[in-house]
Amino acid sequence: MAWLRLPRFRRAVNVFNPKLFESLSLAAFLAWVGLGSDALSSSAYGPAEIYYALKGHEYLSVFLAIGIPLSVFIISAGYKQVIALFPDGGGGYHTASTLLGPKAGLVSGAALIVDYILTASISVASGTEALLSAMPTSWYDERILMDVAVLLFLIFLNLRGMKESIKILLPIFLAFVITHTILLGWGLMNHVEDMPKIARNTMAGVQRDGMQYGWIFIVALIFRAFSLGGGTYTGLEAVANGVHIMREPRVQTGQRTMTLLATSLSLVAGSLIFLYLIYHVHAVAGQTLNAVLYGDITQGWTWDGLPVGSTATLITLLTEGLLLFIAANTGIITAPIVMANMAVDRWLPERFSYLSDRFVSRNGILLIGFAAIAILLATRGHVSILVVLYSINVFITFTLTMAGLSRHWFFQRYQDPRWLSRLTISVSGFIVTASILAITIFEKFDAGGWFTLLITLVGVVLGYLIYRHYKSISKITAELDETMLDVVPENLEPGPNLPLDPRGATAVFFVSRFDGLGLHTLLTAHRMVGDFVKNYVFLLAGIVGQGEFKGIQAMEDLKIYVETEANQYMAFCRNEGMASTWFATYSTDRIQAMEELANVAIRYFPQSIFFAGRVIDTPFQGFFRGLLHDEVSFIVQDRLQHDGFSMMIVPVHVHGIPSQPPSITLPISMPPDMELVQNEERNKAEARARAAAKAAKQAGAEEATPNARTD
Repeated sequence: MAWLRLPRFRRAVNVFNPKLFESLSLAAFLAWVGLGSDALSSSAYGPAEIYYALKGHEYLSVFLAIGIPLSVFIISAGYKQVIALFPDGGGGYHTASTLLGPKAGLVSGAALIVDYILTASISVASGTEALLSAMPTSWYDERILMDVAVLLFLIFLNLRGMKESIKILLPIFLAFVITHTILLGWGLMNHVEDMPKIARNTMAGVQRDGMQYGWIFIVALIFRAFSLGGGTYTGLEAVANGVHIMREPRVQTGQRTMTLLATSLSLVAGSLIFLYLIYHVHAVAGQTLNAVLYGDITQGWTWDGLPVGSTATLITLLTEGLLLFIAANTGIITAPIVMANMAVDRWLPERFSYLSDRFVSRNGILLIGFAAIAILLATRGHVSILVVLYSINVFITFTLTMAGLSRHWFFQRYQDPRWLSRLTISVSGFIVTASILAITIFEKFDAGGWFTLLITLVGVVLGYLIYRHYKSISKITAELDETMLDVVPENLEPGPNLPLDPRGATAVFFVSRFDGLGLHTLLTAHRMVGDFVKNYVFLLAGIVGQGEFKGIQAMEDLKIYVETEANQYMAFCRNEGMASTWFATYSTDRIQAMEELANVAIRYFPQSIFFAGRVIDTPFQGFFRGLLHDEVSFIVQDRLQHDGFSMMIVPVHVHGIPSQPPSITLPISMPPDMELVQNEERNKAEARARAAAKAAKQAGAEEATPNARTD
């Protein structure tokens, strides 16, 4: 018996194993490491942009050092509401889709995807600059090669599995926290006695500029600095997007993660802005502003008489650079989650909703990773350009999220007793995020802001066109269902349990559900091979995508759905006098699942002929059809034919189907009733029949016994 061969390195995973979801889930601490690193690492460039925006008015850093933590906690409080409302993940995309409508969700999702691509780009570029600040200046010319190498490494790492990548990067994250706590804490404690003087200088500066320029100028300058340092806030979205991978209870774990993230970001960003002012930091060629600050703080440090300041600075910059690489990793692992959710809603090709054999959205990781590389090459890795592109998109999503929350709590004012406090938080968040978004677009539109808006608009338009394509396909398949299902009795009941003939010719069908496509394929195959086919077998693969990989209950629901659809095929065949059965499997990889099902069918029915249907009345053909639809039937066909089995892909012209499909009756002479799987009783009976036929022939009988079989 020939079997379909599978690659040895691919190993099936039991998706119904309750321990699987626990093993892949993340506790609050690990989630803080894996998803919070984006926000925390933004302290490498966000506070610096804020300080640069205050040139000549640096005394206002005091207000911003207080305002940044306050605004971070306002936005994070809004996202805690998102976590509670959407414990299955989705973040800003699901919030906008559910609370503002699908089109708002499309805008939010497109902005998020572009934002995560830019997260990977700017984090790697900034991380490289941080590392090069402690290296010889001659190394700076090679930073683009370093950027690309780091991104390629992160792509490879995430294709190996998300939790594995987080555990590998955990020591780096802890090193960042420890070194920055020591360094920034030392800088603040060393200047406690200067606080009254700083307060007096701040008030004097406010009075001076207020009299010279007016109070509106001061307020506008503060808001402008807030907006240009918008990169500081990025990463808050990642926790809400990734809450579905957190350990139960998810809501509490997600909210604890958000608290850890907001607290750590506020302390680091606020301290940096304040220390820039205390140490009167100025830009130095070949170094980041943080590198200059760390050098000033550690100047004069000794250990047993030996100078250790430069070593401390080097270690701190090293951890900062490596943490930025973790932030790039966050963009790579979180963007596919958003893409998967959008693909479930059909804004993106459906293949993005499928998870790979290692529970990683392989297509999404590859797309995000290589898009980030392309942006790095296009901008030559300049952080000053990337930060402009970066800040706009995340605040589009922030603003839509806060607007959706505000609308939700307003309409819940009669149902939720705590609606007013929650509405106050969401409205405050909307004011903060919308203001930063508007000022950033106004200030930086000519400096590259137009480009990120254009790319986001292109993403929105493509998403809408993809959705319209799938909607047209749904209309076509609905017409096919309406036409073909007329052949099905209204109250379809299974007929008698007809015996199957494992050694007879068998028509095997790859189907997804009980629909017009599957029925048309069945009827077509029957007209072609019905005269000699003895069995009809249906293969169904329950594909575990982003919509199902939420827990055991979702898996059980998927199993019930698949088995219900399969039983309808069997009932239809038996009602028409056709011996039939079905096999089903559940997997994260469609091709692997179909191969395994084919193996099972061949094992039990060696004389199998395979069939699959394909609707060809679609707007797109060629490359675009292959992009928007899984043409896995052709892949399986090639592999089956390579192993000596026949498979036919039945083309379906919806508008060419007759309005009244012919009824089918299959007069088949079947052997006595038997078990499906290698029944020992049947094997013995067949052996006796063959022996009787041989004996009759030897005795000179004119005919063998009618029930005898010869192979």
